[in-house]
Amino acid sequence: MDLENLNDNRTINDLDLIKDIEDYSESHLNELTVNRIMGSYYNHSMKHVTFLLPAYNEEQSIESLLKEVGKYRKSRVIVVDNNSKDKTAEIAGKTGANVLKENKQGKANAIKTGFENVKSNFAVMLDADNTYDPGDAQKLLKPLMEDEADVVLGSRILGEREKGAISRFNLLGNYLLSLFASLLFSKVSDVCTGYWAFKKQVIDYLLTEGIDSDGFDLEVEMFSKIAGKKFRIKEIPIYYKNRLDDPKLNSFNDGVLIFKRMISIWLKKKVG
Repeated sequence: MDLENLNDNRTINDLDLIKDIEDYSESHLNELTVNRIMGSYYNHSMKHVTFLLPAYNEEQSIESLLKEVGKYRKSRVIVVDNNSKDKTAEIAGKTGANVLKENKQGKANAIKTGFENVKSNFAVMLDADNTYDPGDAQKLLKPLMEDEADVVLGSRILGEREKGAISRFNLLGNYLLSLFASLLFSKVSDVCTGYWAFKKQVIDYLLTEGIDSDGFDLEVEMFSKIAGKKFRIKEIPIYYKNRLDDPKLNSFNDGVLIFKRMISIWLKKKVG
């Protein structure tokens, strides 16, 4: 039997959308071919994916974001509440997400706690401010599940952005930081993106190596260590939206912090 051509005229290549694969399996349970197909393509199931959301005072956005993430049936959702003073944790818990607490302030500390609780084959990290579209997660996961990459970054620079979503000053800063990261580590268009997808082995490596960052210098530290280990890195264009509230990142101060972290990592690598 030709497994590439199924009775409903859909081919395996047409089942690129992750949810379609689960839908196909559930609607063809009695067909003998299903076990063989799902045996080969089993990693495409969302039961192997954990969504990881670091959150600090995101009560305005967390509910709508989690409703969108929840459309990926069978996936696990972890919200790491980083000392929120509002109802972020309460709202997240009511949606069915697994809510963890990280008392040490800083995005990197929240992510480290989240990483330690990832048990699935794949993980998607995105900010909880609802600026990233959960619908793009399937595009980030696809290269991992087809073993074309070990880490995928969602690039706001390569994709589309709502008007005003990134200021000109931030665009310039991100361009300069990404340029330096490209020169020092590996080519990248958006090293500061908060939308990443990982294979579990990459997360394990980062935990073993240790994450020294506390705040928004996390992404450049992860990128430098992943590139240094020669993991396969891919960028995918994504859609980026405006925030509902004021940004928590201080463009100048955090930009300087990120640059210092980058140079520190490069110097340490050169020396030792």
